[in-house]
Amino acid sequence: MRRRTQRIAPCRFIWLLTWLLLAAGSARPDVAGAQSGDRDAWQRVPDVMAALAIGPGSRAADVGAGSGYFTSRLAREVGADGRVYSVEIDEGSLSRLGRLADDEGLENIEVVRGETDDPRLPEGSLDAVLVVDAYHEMTEYEAMLAGMYSALKSGGRLVILDLVPPDGSTSRDRQVDRHRIGIDLVEQEVLAAGFEILDSDPQFTRTGRGRGQWMLTARRPVGETR
Repeated sequence: MRRRTQRIAPCRFIWLLTWLLLAAGSARPDVAGAQSGDRDAWQRVPDVMAALAIGPGSRAADVGAGSGYFTSRLAREVGADGRVYSVEIDEGSLSRLGRLADDEGLENIEVVRGETDDPRLPEGSLDAVLVVDAYHEMTEYEAMLAGMYSALKSGGRLVILDLVPPDGSTSRDRQVDRHRIGIDLVEQEVLAAGFEILDSDPQFTRTGRGRGQWMLTARRPVGETR
């Protein structure tokens, strides 16, 4: 038996194709915007800013800035009279950070090409340094801590957030292989670098997927100028 096929008139075909394209476009949200909005719900940005103890006119750094989620928020926190140094070593991230400053009209952001052993920050000039989900990636963490210490003013703060490992008792290398690191281990390293610990929160955030962050707040000792 010969099967009959139904032909779609050209005008009807064009209308159908247009409808499908519009439907696909409306069903697909802006991924970056959706991720940012989701993160806003759990990241506790006001508490991070409070830990950094910054405000209008402050000078701060976002080390390992990634896509610039915190860079833009720091820039708004310190205002037009402040300065934010957004540090990355990845070429793609550096390009995105440059576009972020331009797109959002944030003239107080300076994008810095860091090194694996040097954040390349101005010495003794910063009120605060923030490191979010990047400390575990620092292969030369001792040199990076020394660089951040040198960049801070007397009493300047270092705030580190990173991912809680499933088992903090394992070796540093094994934790880093899982792209996480334990707060107890980092606290020892921060102390060894000369910082004072102000606060330690082993479960600062928890997302809907159970992916938590800890937060460590430290400072360069008041009166210390070496």
